[in-house]
Amino acid sequence: MSNITDEFDFGKKIVSQKDLLLFSIPVSILFAITGMDFIGYLIYLGTRGNPTEIYTRSLLNVLLVGFLLTAVILFLIPYLVNRYRWKKPFSYFGTSLGKWKVGIAMIAVALIISPLFYFNSQNQLLIDTYPLTKEVLVAWPIFVIYELIYVLFYYIPYEFFFRGILQLGLSKSWKKWQSILFVTVLTTILHITKPWIELVASFIAGIIFGIIAEKTNSWVYVFFIHSIAGVMTDLFCGLGYLGVL
Repeated sequence: MSNITDEFDFGKKIVSQKDLLLFSIPVSILFAITGMDFIGYLIYLGTRGNPTEIYTRSLLNVLLVGFLLTAVILFLIPYLVNRYRWKKPFSYFGTSLGKWKVGIAMIAVALIISPLFYFNSQNQLLIDTYPLTKEVLVAWPIFVIYELIYVLFYYIPYEFFFRGILQLGLSKSWKKWQSILFVTVLTTILHITKPWIELVASFIAGIIFGIIAEKTNSWVYVFFIHSIAGVMTDLFCGLGYLGVL
């Protein structure tokens, strides 16, 4: 049966919720350790040391552990599991343009309100956290290259797995609000290592991102919106750290 036929046969052969939920456990744990640096956070809790010193990561650590391993855990592994086990066209998990008019409109809104991230530069907790490594603030070219790597190796895998594989996959057997809430709670828990203001924002954004993914039947537009938020946060917090803002 061709991929085109499979795309219209989702209701008959879906990836079971059991498969998706069991798969999400090791993937989420590995991502928590690497991409969200739970190890650094646990060291901080265990020693009660200075969070800025303990939870500060070097550029090499962020690139190799934070980004490269995130790409392997959240993108490569799910890709291989689907290819050899589930064998679904990736449009099944929202890797498509979907309802592109709605998606483009949402991206436009995100761009219009992006200057509001300026207020992040006024929050010391966020300034201490972003960018994930202050080594990229030495020169604009390094910062730009870093952000490109950030977007490609972190945000694409993140949305591909959480909003695509997991949420849109679960929506084939769950009610949409249930899959949105489940993924939102999961990703919010994964943000427990972040400043409280981001933890709250991650829950609110998770609901909004989940709705956009369902409305467009795609994780692609959420990826762009999430990337805009991440890059603008890095930009304004970086300028705040340097004393420019």
